[in-house]
Amino acid sequence: MQRRQKDDFIEVSAFSPSIPLRYRWSFLLAVLSVELIIFLFIIGQLVNGFLHIFVFVSYCYLFTSTIYKFVMYRKTNWENSPYSLIKRFINDNRLFLEEIQVLGTDSNGKAVKKKVITESVFILYKETPKELIIRFWKNGDKWNELANASTNKLSAIFGLNCTINDDIQYCDYIFEKVLDNRLHLAHGIPKTNGTIIQVTEKISYDVSRVSHGLTIGNTGSGKSVWIEYKILAYAQMGAIIYVADPKSADLSLLKYVHGFEDRVVSEPNHIARVLREVTEIMETRYRQYFSEVSAFGKTFVDFNLPPVVLVFDEFAAFIKSADKKLSTECMSYLYSLILKGRAMGCFVEIILQRPDSSILDGALRDQLGCRTLLGTASKEATMMCFGSSSVEHKSISVKGGGYIKIDGQGEEKYFETPFMKDFDFIAELESIIYKRQ
Repeated sequence: MQRRQKDDFIEVSAFSPSIPLRYRWSFLLAVLSVELIIFLFIIGQLVNGFLHIFVFVSYCYLFTSTIYKFVMYRKTNWENSPYSLIKRFINDNRLFLEEIQVLGTDSNGKAVKKKVITESVFILYKETPKELIIRFWKNGDKWNELANASTNKLSAIFGLNCTINDDIQYCDYIFEKVLDNRLHLAHGIPKTNGTIIQVTEKISYDVSRVSHGLTIGNTGSGKSVWIEYKILAYAQMGAIIYVADPKSADLSLLKYVHGFEDRVVSEPNHIARVLREVTEIMETRYRQYFSEVSAFGKTFVDFNLPPVVLVFDEFAAFIKSADKKLSTECMSYLYSLILKGRAMGCFVEIILQRPDSSILDGALRDQLGCRTLLGTASKEATMMCFGSSSVEHKSISVKGGGYIKIDGQGEEKYFETPFMKDFDFIAELESIIYKRQ
């Protein structure tokens, strides 16, 4: 039966009524019968002919109005309601068990048999103005594997994109009823609120809690625009930004921006120097601010320290091209920054064109709090970026479209990077730096 659960979830199973009473035609018939009885009672009390006509016309209006309102109410609130669609999902996929039971015998002594539902999957839902949550309970039964493997079917039924929150006891499918929108940066980037990076209208994260980043994308995927946007966001925070661009591509041109002259490097030895410098900043901050018990639970924000960010483009290409001694030294610095840098405000943004697990293993990848995969990617790239995942990735045709996973915000979800048409990145960066001086 249908019943309210804690947190205002509603339960649906094969045992639930196919149609709740208030949506049944029999309910309409009962209401019309009551109206007819009231009409006949009133008519019986009247003697004036004019009043008879008035009451009859009023009854006709009430009769037709009741039918119309019921039909519209049923169509609007039932036929495409979550309850109805989930009930249909259970029936169409036979998510229940039946057995034939003998109810007794008829007048001829023959057994009267009937199919009876004995077991069923139990699905809950909760609806708010912004989202619909479908919850599968994991009861260790035959439908346990279905709990986190129904993304495609449910997305097709509800016509909405979904994200998954997979718990030990249940799996939530979260459907956004209000679609997210990408940011448009024709007139500058959104003003940064403290240490928060606004990714889309609905997605954001705080770098003081979610540290480091990984971006993977082929040429033409929108990777450069995404990194440029993150550089601007860090600049708004007053961050000290370093750039390592071993291929001397677009990011190397930042060396012509005031304040970046000595912080943009391309040569292997210079990249090692920058990594060493950022690591020394981290270690110095640790000794000065985090070596006493009073610093427990604090971060760089509590000490009003600016973030220090190293943007490392084509990281894999650099590691493979540098000599072994230098690459080993750089990897040592990188490991130290990624594992210890969050509290000290020292972050790394790693950019890869192609995934390479021999360069960035799973243990290190999982320390990168914001991971983005742009463009249509192979299974290898998806695994490299996100690890094992139950999210079905769709083919992407929009430049700047991809998937993002942020620590503490569930599994990866589709997003589109900020749109920068007719946007002067260098001019905007110089403007931000000038305003902060």
